[in-house]
Amino acid sequence: MTRMSVEEYLAAAPLQVRRCMLEHVEALEPGAAAVIGRFFGIVAARHEPVAAPSSQSFREAASSESTFRALLRALTTYAPMVSTAGALPVKAEWMARRPKPTASSGTASGSCGRAAPIDIGSWPGSWQAHWRSVEVARIRPSSLGRYRASINRCAQLVAEGIACEELNFLTAYRLGEALKTDRRKGKSENSDPLRAYTVANYIEGLVALGRHGGVDPDALAGVRFVRDHLRDVADAGDKLKFARIAKIMEDGGFAFIADRIGQHRRKASLLPDHSAEKTRMLQGAVLCAVSMNKPGRTGDVSRWRIGEELQRDVDGTWHLAWFQQKNARDTEAGALWPEICEILDSFVLGGRPDRFIHLRYRELAGANWLTLSDFCMASRWPSSRVQELTGVPLHDLRTLSADYLRLHDPETAANLITTHLGHGSGEAERDYRAMSEGDAAARSWMQMRQTIATD
Repeated sequence: MTRMSVEEYLAAAPLQVRRCMLEHVEALEPGAAAVIGRFFGIVAARHEPVAAPSSQSFREAASSESTFRALLRALTTYAPMVSTAGALPVKAEWMARRPKPTASSGTASGSCGRAAPIDIGSWPGSWQAHWRSVEVARIRPSSLGRYRASINRCAQLVAEGIACEELNFLTAYRLGEALKTDRRKGKSENSDPLRAYTVANYIEGLVALGRHGGVDPDALAGVRFVRDHLRDVADAGDKLKFARIAKIMEDGGFAFIADRIGQHRRKASLLPDHSAEKTRMLQGAVLCAVSMNKPGRTGDVSRWRIGEELQRDVDGTWHLAWFQQKNARDTEAGALWPEICEILDSFVLGGRPDRFIHLRYRELAGANWLTLSDFCMASRWPSSRVQELTGVPLHDLRTLSADYLRLHDPETAANLITTHLGHGSGEAERDYRAMSEGDAAARSWMQMRQTIATD
């Protein structure tokens, strides 16, 4: 059988692609002409726009991962006008087919990333009885899961002989001391110990266990004392957050974050559309952009969906509204700023021409807004991604927003902060109200001094 020439292989390719490849025929990768010709033939047969081929065209064009990779390299080099964003799910499919490394027989069972299931049957007998009362109490599922994990870790320490099972001051104190140096959950021996507020949250699980389980109030008061003391230590001695906020304010506050968003978008524009790094950069940029408009809690942010929490009007305006898991309240940002809407459009398009935005929005209805698929990132992922981009976790952007509101108009800041950050009637609202009232009093005092000085 006569072998086809490069010109024959490229017969289905657009003229400018064909010309470019023929001009560099000596430098062509083996098989590049064949897979490019086959790809554009499939695109034409499927009546798809050359500028934005579907994932199925990429899927049908290559029968092996090496051929698929060769197709992407050839398109990037010789057909830059073709968006390869549709290749992203196909790329993930090929990676999923790669042989998985098998764990050696000597590898510990806890070496995998997935946490071991919680066995309530391994808890002390009295704790198991108390837990049955906790399960039937009116507690939000998210709080119930947090309590279960905290109690389970404490139960492990009791099994190790760190403390006894009686819920009292001594038990809580001994568990608290042990938890301060806890380095489980896959952390190395050189990792930092748990912070005081994190340890307090573990002890809070025991408070819930005793409260709903009917433990003697005097004994339970000792557990509460340990929890409250740990929180006081955290409030008095943990200056990490204040240092981070001060640093980002010195760098320019939200102007600094906007600059970082711009840097990531510019870097992403230089990468091919099928690049995982481009996707990651755009994810970070859109996360920070939306958080500048209205910062949510990381768990809520990880679950937003296109067409549900995030909706787009035909004029290009995006709207954001969601249900907050922490306080079981609805909140909304309303219409997002035009600049944020533009960044959202860019992320959804992933490099496709602007005219495809309405089609993409319909295609992605119900998809997670960060992965653009049914897959949802872990609840802490948005916070860690924001920290990589800005140097501060997502929750610090909530504090930064509150600081801006307090400095702009302290007289009305308390109510604005409560609405903007979606606080309930808890400690956070009281703290911000107290700070705002202090700022307002300080401003009034300064105004009075100025008035006296001019009289």
